[in-house]
Amino acid sequence: MPHGFGGRLGSPGMMRLSSLRHLFKTLLRRVPLGRTRLQQTIALAFYAVMAAVFATFALASSNATDNGDRAMAAGDYATAMKYYLQAAKQNDPWAQENIGKLYENGWGVTKDFAQAALWYKKSADQGNSWGEYSLAQLYENGTGVEQNIGKAAQLYRQSALQRNHWGEYNLGRMYENGTGVDKKLADALRWYGKAASAGIPWAQYNLANMLHDGEGTAVDLGGAAKWYAKAAQQGNGWSQFKLGLMYQAGEGVKQDDRKAAGLFKQAADQGIAPAQASYAQALEQGKGVKADKATAIKFYKLAAAQPNPPSWVMDRLKALGA
Repeated sequence: MPHGFGGRLGSPGMMRLSSLRHLFKTLLRRVPLGRTRLQQTIALAFYAVMAAVFATFALASSNATDNGDRAMAAGDYATAMKYYLQAAKQNDPWAQENIGKLYENGWGVTKDFAQAALWYKKSADQGNSWGEYSLAQLYENGTGVEQNIGKAAQLYRQSALQRNHWGEYNLGRMYENGTGVDKKLADALRWYGKAASAGIPWAQYNLANMLHDGEGTAVDLGGAAKWYAKAAQQGNGWSQFKLGLMYQAGEGVKQDDRKAAGLFKQAADQGIAPAQASYAQALEQGKGVKADKATAIKFYKLAAAQPNPPSWVMDRLKALGA
């Protein structure tokens, strides 16, 4: 599943300043009302100084993290690491998350999954939803840590509860498959729905599958077509293929061979074997596209070259003399 740099929900600098404003208001509320005016004035001055100190450290950390982000975006990983380490000394959770990312991918450093896990944990321990999500991925796959599916599910939940949409998607996946949690299709639908509404294409695809097959809910072909279409528009190849099948059969949508062939071609170009076979068949039969035997053979061969090709693909190649 996709798992890469980015996806930060808002500017860390702005979030840090917002937290400081909350802290300062809290400190003001804690000034005892029974004190003399002089005592209150002294207390307020003390809290103001402390807030200013916190702000200085936070802004320095924010600047270092932002500089690291710019270096990361430019592919200058050594400089990114330098700035992230500066921010991490101030316990910046975004810097910790991105140091983990550098180690996980071997960007500017020797790839080291154990170090990635260590830094993700530092971020996760501060409640950073991306640190939680990244650490969950490592626990699920047993990468850099001993595999622990239950721990992965717990971290995905923590991330999802903070509206991290990839956390929501992965928690839905755990519920659908009963991995790390009891299988609960209603919960899978709920979490997929949240992530799908936020635009996560794999959540849209899995939600469409469940609606199409009536898993945990009544069959809803129109709903399935809707979510396949949303994921397909984002380039999700399996959604393009499944939506093509729906147009081919007139299932949940108006039957349209031209749209079906176009979707099969989009998915086929992404290397999806059944889409290559379906597009080849459309070319052979001239359904929704101009008949083209040579190109049909080409796509049949692409499908046949994949592991465990359908027997009918080999039959069609034989029938076409290829």
